[in-house]
Amino acid sequence: MEERYGKLAIANIMTSIWLGDWDTYEAFMNEIPEGMRRELTFHSLYNRDEVQLWYDNHFFIPGEHFVSPYFSSYSKKNEDEEARRHELLCLIGLYEKTAFYFPLEQDRLPDHFGSMTAFMSSILQGEIKAEQEGNQDYLKQLEEIEAEMLARFIKPVLKPMLDNAETKITLPFFKEFLSFYAEVMSEDWMEAA
Repeated sequence: MEERYGKLAIANIMTSIWLGDWDTYEAFMNEIPEGMRRELTFHSLYNRDEVQLWYDNHFFIPGEHFVSPYFSSYSKKNEDEEARRHELLCLIGLYEKTAFYFPLEQDRLPDHFGSMTAFMSSILQGEIKAEQEGNQDYLKQLEEIEAEMLARFIKPVLKPMLDNAETKITLPFFKEFLSFYAEVMSEDWMEAA
């Protein structure tokens, strides 16, 4: 159970960064224990004014420093439009299994990394509740959805996203954050539960 709470805290922090919600990010960082805060190496590089400015340059405004925060931007180049549309519909279907409507409420597209990471937070909240209530069937179902989300929609695009960001991301906070995000999502995420 503690591992799930830890993952939930990390997912919430990563979601706030992906969405550029600095008030929420700062509130989360103020609530977590100092030891955990030190493990989040990107936080020591946080300067709100710089981060806010470069967030827009890196993830919002197309230009020479822009790195797309959308899953579909990193789909295989040889995939046709129909295959990409199918993947997006499958992602939406995964959201609908748990009545997750965050992208609509936040005016974000479903394949935005912030939406996908918020979905992971939502799943973790459901897992915690299911575990507390002793509902093992629902817990297993949520764990399967979490594993599918990670394997199908997040892990496959981590390397292409990092490759794209390598020459475009200039702010150390975001360089460190993207490395952290990729490492956590590719190696440690499912083992933590």
